[in-house]
Amino acid sequence: MITPDAPLGSPTAPAQRPPAGLAPLERPGFGAGLKAMLGGYGYLFRTPDLWPLALVPTSLALVLTVVLAIAGVKVAPSLVELIVKEPGTGWLWTVLMAALRVLSLAVVLVAALALSFGLAKPLSGPALERMVRRAEADLGAPAWPEVGFFADMWRALQSSLVALAFTLPILIVLGVVGLLFAPASVVVVPLQLAVAALAGAWDLCDCPLSIRGVPVAARIEFVRRNLAAVMGFGFGLALLSFLPCSLLIVLPAGILGAARLVVTLERWEATKRAPR
Repeated sequence: MITPDAPLGSPTAPAQRPPAGLAPLERPGFGAGLKAMLGGYGYLFRTPDLWPLALVPTSLALVLTVVLAIAGVKVAPSLVELIVKEPGTGWLWTVLMAALRVLSLAVVLVAALALSFGLAKPLSGPALERMVRRAEADLGAPAWPEVGFFADMWRALQSSLVALAFTLPILIVLGVVGLLFAPASVVVVPLQLAVAALAGAWDLCDCPLSIRGVPVAARIEFVRRNLAAVMGFGFGLALLSFLPCSLLIVLPAGILGAARLVVTLERWEATKRAPR
């Protein structure tokens, strides 16, 4: 396993063989990531003593969503006015303006949802950390040193900023391409979903990694080495988000699933470093 003093994958990381029967026999791939995501929901439902902790990020996300959505609805007409400074006349123009207003509302509501969940994660960092520690303890993983409140919030904010820095420019470019060339939507939309899924998977998987005190660069490298499993996790996250009410618990359930995936990946990598 990896200690906070030895970044993931570094030569100085201790070569410990995981407990017998717990290490995967093959490199965890896309299916393992998908299974871990589903397992996070199942573990949350089977562990009622975690429900009070799960309410913390869920409640924060709901409150932030409502506040930001109300602000966004008020701002949406101003966005339309900025885009169309001199409205035309005729029924076609009326239809276009109506479509533009609906589109602006959709954009601000989606932005409010994304921003609220992005902020809820660092704000509820201590509650999510306790959930991760509980899940890892049940999996037989070692206990990691306690992390201070502000240090935990800062690490969670770091992961969110990394996700935004890598994915936001790509999503903006893809969105512009889709608007300017409609037939490209056949390719653009799946790419947008893939990028968004990877960003969400990184943000959730980074939580159990940051608890170990691992630097951001080492966490990024860990995800790169296990990209197939992380993409499977993100795919499961995207699928479950479409189910009614599942979005309400996507943060706590996703964090628990991420803890399961990270422990599985660490055990696999430990078998490769352990002396034969």
